[in-house]
Amino acid sequence: MAAQPTSSAPTVWASATTTIDALHQQLGSPTGDSRAVEDRLAVAEDELLDLHAPDIAAVIRKLEVLWDGQLHGQDRTSGHKLTLLEDLQRLAAT
Repeated sequence: MAAQPTSSAPTVWASATTTIDALHQQLGSPTGDSRAVEDRLAVAEDELLDLHAPDIAAVIRKLEVLWDGQLHGQDRTSGHKLTLLEDLQRLAAT
């Protein structure tokens, strides 16, 4: 008999995004070592990008992580990335 997986892709994904969200909140906090939090956040985001996305919302989240800081520039590429994310969000909502 094959071993049962201990966690599903959506569960692993939810745990990873919860960790990332908590780290973002810690960055906004005036206490703590921001450099250590930034390092942990970078690791958590890299791990998230390595996971299989369980749905289209997860793909959108991956693109947001991957393109962080590149969406609100004045260049054409930034605008195209933002439009692509908006298209995916619209399609995911239908």
